[in-house]
Amino acid sequence: MRRQQPRSRMISLIPRDIVRLGRNFLLSLGGEGLQSGIHFVLNLVLIRILSPHDFGIFAIAFVLGGLSLTYGNALVSTPAAVLIPRLKSRREADFQEVVFGSIALMISAAIMIIVAAGLWFATGQVVEAIAGGTFSGLWTLRNHVRCVMFARHAVIAATLSDFSYSASGVLSIAGILLLLPDVPQLTGVLLALTLANIVAISVALRAQSRPARVSFSKQIWRRYRAIWSDIAWSLFGTTTWAIQGQGLMFLVAAIVGPAAYAPLAVGVVLFTPLRPAISAFINVFRPDFGAALARGDLGRLRATMLFITMLIIFACAGVAGAIWLGWPLLETYLFAGKFANAPMPLIVALSGIAAATYFTYNVPLALVQGAGEFRPVAIATTYGAIVGLTSVALLLAVTSVAWSLAGFIAGEATCGIYLWISAQRILRAHAMPLRTQSAAAGY
Repeated sequence: MRRQQPRSRMISLIPRDIVRLGRNFLLSLGGEGLQSGIHFVLNLVLIRILSPHDFGIFAIAFVLGGLSLTYGNALVSTPAAVLIPRLKSRREADFQEVVFGSIALMISAAIMIIVAAGLWFATGQVVEAIAGGTFSGLWTLRNHVRCVMFARHAVIAATLSDFSYSASGVLSIAGILLLLPDVPQLTGVLLALTLANIVAISVALRAQSRPARVSFSKQIWRRYRAIWSDIAWSLFGTTTWAIQGQGLMFLVAAIVGPAAYAPLAVGVVLFTPLRPAISAFINVFRPDFGAALARGDLGRLRATMLFITMLIIFACAGVAGAIWLGWPLLETYLFAGKFANAPMPLIVALSGIAAATYFTYNVPLALVQGAGEFRPVAIATTYGAIVGLTSVALLLAVTSVAWSLAGFIAGEATCGIYLWISAQRILRAHAMPLRTQSAAAGY
């Protein structure tokens, strides 16, 4: 009987758990999808109203902001999202939030200065450089705040922050463009996005039941240095992941030329609608996986990982089916004869396989990060980068540009296989103490 009670109790909790996770996922997906949609529409609008020079500066600022976001994640946001949910004491979690928040504030300030200086050096325009640097820094800080909200299971607060960013961004940009015609359009857009980030950060902090605290005492630095080895692996893994993900673009552009990369970019873009869902999954399930490991809910973890993996595969198949059914429309209105000489069906098919490979290995990635293990992620992305770059270079030398996507798939598959092996190792390691406890209890 003792053996059956914990199982029955766990089974009775599963439906409520699924409802909670499903609700949180939909909330996160709504915020992620709205932000992505706003950024996509904004780029289309700016292509029409800005000069090519100004749009180029905006695109550079946006890329630098995304890069800053990535390294902000590596240094503070991802470690916070992993460590905080595993702490059992609220007081300890509060202190850890202060540690990461204080470091995040410093990193964001440094990003503001570095990006502004880089834009000034590249463009020679002081005002736009300062606006771009401020936007990048505050975007990084807002991302950290929302990551901590997810780590503290304050999903509604994070979603309110996302919606406030989107709403205030649209209103600010429209107001500046329509009501302040004397303000340079590029400067106005960057300042509007900066204001939107400030509003979103304020909304997230006001939604908390506790005040935001920042400290730069020795105790804060001592606690951050104590986990520096994990953060170093996180930083290394972020760099190798960027190489793995962007290596195809650089190799093709460098060897064959940017024009040859354009059809490959189109194939990749067709599957980007799934990316907000993956971001929402990471936001919600990474802290949940970490907490489930701490509780020993290994059966639920395995079932959840399998279910989500199958769901991602079906979603990729659904997008591929929609592309296949809408192919005549895509050829007529999207491609418009620009890629008549490129084997677009082959490119799209390979892009779909690459997307399915990448999206599915985010499931073991969430578990490995949730367990607080950054070294396996760094090793996986390193192997993936080596295999991917080598395969792409060889394929470009012996076959067409389209088939270079197969090399990219090889790199993603290598990374995914290593992550799945690491996730299984973590599950087995957590199962051993449970078996020992059961044996000691006489089960």
